[in-house]
Amino acid sequence: MTTTPHRYLEIKERLIRLIAQMEPHDRIPSRNVLADTFHAARTTVERAISEMIGEGYLYSRDGSGTYVAEATTAAEREDGGEIKSWGLLIPDIQHYNYPDIARGVGDVASEHEMNLIICNTDDEYAKQSRHIDRMIASKVKGLVIVPAIFGKADLTPFYRLQEAGIPFVFCQRTIEDIAAPRVIANQFFAGYMAAKHLIDAGRRMIGFISRPLYSISSDRYMGYLSAINEAGLPARRDMIAFETAFDSDEEGYSSALRMLDSSNKPDAFFCFNDRIARGVYAAAAEKGIVVGRDLAIVGCDNTEICLSLPVKLTSVSFQTYKMGKLAAETLLDSESGGIQVLQPELVIRDSSG
Repeated sequence: MTTTPHRYLEIKERLIRLIAQMEPHDRIPSRNVLADTFHAARTTVERAISEMIGEGYLYSRDGSGTYVAEATTAAEREDGGEIKSWGLLIPDIQHYNYPDIARGVGDVASEHEMNLIICNTDDEYAKQSRHIDRMIASKVKGLVIVPAIFGKADLTPFYRLQEAGIPFVFCQRTIEDIAAPRVIANQFFAGYMAAKHLIDAGRRMIGFISRPLYSISSDRYMGYLSAINEAGLPARRDMIAFETAFDSDEEGYSSALRMLDSSNKPDAFFCFNDRIARGVYAAAAEKGIVVGRDLAIVGCDNTEICLSLPVKLTSVSFQTYKMGKLAAETLLDSESGGIQVLQPELVIRDSSG
């Protein structure tokens, strides 16, 4: 079965050709049927359909299926009644904790008979802006947004949302220049808690490897530094690395290898996420260093990677389902606002001994 990164675009094109032969409000085949027809993973089909919903090709009815939309305006029920919809903008429904956020928003939407339109931004400002404009044209009743971080910042779509009177809530990340409710995790505490756990385990030379610098990586780094300084330990520049790219094939590996080649090498690492931690494992194995004994490692996000590694990875877990649920509930409460902060917790396994 083909699972290349752009496979969903091919599926999307085939779906567009399929619905061109159908009438508005015709129901398209189920995800499972389409996956079998196109010889693709169900998640790939789901991503293609999510984008087509966001672009106005399709609409969904909770518990009923997905249907061909009208060619020009937001879809209406066959009895003429309006479908009330929310939008959810996330970087990629297949990655990290975004499926949990989507499920949290989706459960609240279902409970209140809201159609949920999920759009993948791929973390790009330009794509985010296009999706927001389509949401405004579709007259959605509210939006939950995980803000994008790539490209030239464009805040005008948020001002247009405000002018249109469409409420929106920032989730996981924020945009400081835009006044809107936000539901976020305490990223500073995540870094502090991880580093302090390593210090309490007797580690004294603790490295930090992160994705490129942006709001969340900065907050986790500041938490790490706070714990290091509190313990009177050195925060050595040669043991701190911010990767130059997002989602590279060898995240964490090269940075860890460079540090472990040093004569004064780290005895522990706090990694921005579990993927980077996996790269550190690979570097340690190459150097003959035993994780959990010679080297302690803590990751972040508590993904399935943690249990797949040869030494199970300690990781920071976030309440992502609750985050999505609270963000959706905030859309329902016109009086709610400000910032809701959820505390992470540390899931301790064998890697941080």
